[in-house]
Amino acid sequence: MNVERTQALEEVILNDTLSGLPKRDRIFEILSGAEDKGASLAADFIMRTDDEATTDYLAQYLELIPDAQSDKVRAAEKLRGDETLVRSAARLVPWLPDELLDGFVADYLTAADPNSPLADVLFTIAIHAPGRLRPVADKIDDRDMHRGMLSGAPDELVDAFREKWRREQDSSLLEALALIRTDYAADQIESLRDEIEDHPDWELLLELAGKLPDSEERAGYRPAYMGFLGEKNESPHTLGGAFAGDVPLCHECEAPAVRILTLEAKSLPFTLEHNASFFWYSCECGAMDSTTVRVGAGETVVYYGPSGPADPELSLVPGGERSLLLEEHRNQVGVSMEAVPGASWYQVGGLPQWVDTDRHPRCPECGSVMPFLAAIAGGSTRFGEFGYEGVLYGFWCDRCRVSSTKYQD
Repeated sequence: MNVERTQALEEVILNDTLSGLPKRDRIFEILSGAEDKGASLAADFIMRTDDEATTDYLAQYLELIPDAQSDKVRAAEKLRGDETLVRSAARLVPWLPDELLDGFVADYLTAADPNSPLADVLFTIAIHAPGRLRPVADKIDDRDMHRGMLSGAPDELVDAFREKWRREQDSSLLEALALIRTDYAADQIESLRDEIEDHPDWELLLELAGKLPDSEERAGYRPAYMGFLGEKNESPHTLGGAFAGDVPLCHECEAPAVRILTLEAKSLPFTLEHNASFFWYSCECGAMDSTTVRVGAGETVVYYGPSGPADPELSLVPGGERSLLLEEHRNQVGVSMEAVPGASWYQVGGLPQWVDTDRHPRCPECGSVMPFLAAIAGGSTRFGEFGYEGVLYGFWCDRCRVSSTKYQD
């Protein structure tokens, strides 16, 4: 079977009349039906091509499937040796061993060009393995990378930021402290409560650091997972699909919202008692930036706006219904770098990687600040395009079975 797919893939790659998204989508279609989700086939072609566009299509495909570490590593090792193609290795960073990441860092420093294609690789290292960059931070002149390096920084830096803030009263130092996102950093933000309680963003800073402001609970569940789109029923967690019950209606056109994601509680290590479902509007009116819904136990209650029956024909998920496959995130502390909309990344557990830092919502039933549970970013997938390009952030009050979904773009 893979022989036929190899031939079909080669024909598409060599077809000069096909380019851009149609070519990428055809490559994805061929790979998706292959054994091991096409990982070895994609890596094989990376090993033998010198075409930049083809390499990036194949690396992008590998980025969108879980596991397959050996294939991703051999592809990255080949890309490292080619200054024209090396940018595509950024897509494979989450699966690469530390010594290979350190090799990319050394290559970047040797190049001595902040705009080198290797910068894309280091940008992704700052998201997934910021500790590999901190030893050479003084040799890297990039604001975004330095923000990423805050994640998991040592306690000594927390203390330094805290004392410098006391001397200078520069609010950016408080944000930097919170973005370290360790338990110690959260404790230090909390210890400053009497000094910064009048600061309008005090609760936001504590949430950003990883602790809810009205309880001793974490702001997100552990461990954190990366998500990947799979075939329908390939995992217990469902993306899209028909939903039985009322859903929010758009405040302008009254189009019904659709289910984005349902996470099955018993398949997660979060001690959740109830399945969590999240919803978003199917129209493009942009009238609201959030939905809040009470789900489960045979009822659906929509807060803060009109509600009505779901439409089973509507979906924002490519193909109508998919599964969400999970793999542990390399960065368990919490990503400090700002998120990029339209980049097709999915997360369950951990702390939210915000496009623009925002507050967690409060549950309308119990009034408690809700912990973060999931994020689904729109954009391209190996099955087609999501029906939106921003990022949906899902928060969940398990006690009250209430979900709140926020949108940023």
